[in-house]
Amino acid sequence: MKNSTITTIKKVALAASLCLGMAANAHAGLVGVKTIEIKNALNTWLQVAEAAAFNTSGTNAALASNGGSASAPDFWSSTSSASKAIDGSTVGSYPNIFHEGQNNTHDTLTITLASVQELLFFQIWGRINCCSDRDMYDVTFKDGLGNILFVAEDMDARGQSHTASVRLPNTVPEPASLALLGAGLLGIAGLRRRSSKR
Repeated sequence: MKNSTITTIKKVALAASLCLGMAANAHAGLVGVKTIEIKNALNTWLQVAEAAAFNTSGTNAALASNGGSASAPDFWSSTSSASKAIDGSTVGSYPNIFHEGQNNTHDTLTITLASVQELLFFQIWGRINCCSDRDMYDVTFKDGLGNILFVAEDMDARGQSHTASVRLPNTVPEPASLALLGAGLLGIAGLRRRSSKR
């Protein structure tokens, strides 16, 4: 192989590595989130005072006033419906919370975002005026097709603050991995080109 061809391949590989690295760094959080599913990790009554999902601009994308919606199979009363979990109030006293309608049914509170989001941070608030020993949560983040992106298990809001939070991971591959992949693909392309000239 000529030196000029080798130099060209090296330049292309370097450019691809830089571009892929920059693309990976452009994302800081969990990319592609459309729905958030909340379950009680202790398999008892599900009760949620508030759930907040903050995107890269610091906006709570779960909030009803920002287009979020919430649903659940049932609720204890009309004053404790699923919408109470995204109304912006963290005051965790009944009836200002979501409270499922039947125990031992392992209900899921589903929050649907208005659009697909890149989320940095998730926070959940439990109940304060009774039964806070129930407030441990498993939270699943899914894309628009229902694929699981990340699961935060055992989020514990049973303490004095009645809240738990998690910093969501960057799910885009690391720059080094992307660069290695890019260089490998370029190498394969170069070998194919070389063998086709024989």
